[in-house]
Amino acid sequence: MKAIDRLFQEIRLWLKLKHDNIVPLWGVTDGAGSVPALVSPWLENGALTGFLQWKHETLSSSEKIALLRDVARGLQYLHSKSIVHGDLSGNNVLIDTNGKALLTDFGLSVLLSERSDQVLLPKPGGSARWMAPESLGLGDEGHGSPVFSTASDVYSFGRIMLQVLEGRVPYHYIARYEVIISLVLLGNHPRRPPASVISDAEWTFIQMCWLEDMVRRPRADEIVAFVEGRKL
Repeated sequence: MKAIDRLFQEIRLWLKLKHDNIVPLWGVTDGAGSVPALVSPWLENGALTGFLQWKHETLSSSEKIALLRDVARGLQYLHSKSIVHGDLSGNNVLIDTNGKALLTDFGLSVLLSERSDQVLLPKPGGSARWMAPESLGLGDEGHGSPVFSTASDVYSFGRIMLQVLEGRVPYHYIARYEVIISLVLLGNHPRRPPASVISDAEWTFIQMCWLEDMVRRPRADEIVAFVEGRKL
């Protein structure tokens, strides 16, 4: 699909979304480049990854759980509308001045077919640190068609959960991008932080999000139920 077609697909999709944990689209303007620019609110605390780099040590346990609750609710809303985000990462979760998390950047989002809960996109996107192996491509040596689904969003949420609780990006101890891709495709997950950082129950749930069997991964509503069941 041509870039301009993808842009207008994103615009049509984004305009339909109304939720406290989704960054709203205010409008479209031109003159900012070769293609129209999307206009949305400025969120003072920026992306989740940067926010955690300078705030994680001062965040309480309840504030971390609140961030995860916000992300989970936003994801549940998207899935309830039959929308796959497709690029859920610490760079596509924004934090407002009150510390609320909102999902943004639906450049890889697609409406799901009524006949299938999976969709194929021509090129993988996002960051490998958060992406499911099927979204990077399956088949011999990982050279297959990338698959994006509600289940792959759930996999990415597991990475977000690890990041929020630990305060570091997944595979923070590995710098080379190609090594991370290989580890993801091989099913080698990020190592577990100390129990003082992530409880046994939380680590078990994170691992459920990363199950190779996509059907067995939790649904978005189950993620919300788990996170809301944690102590705030």
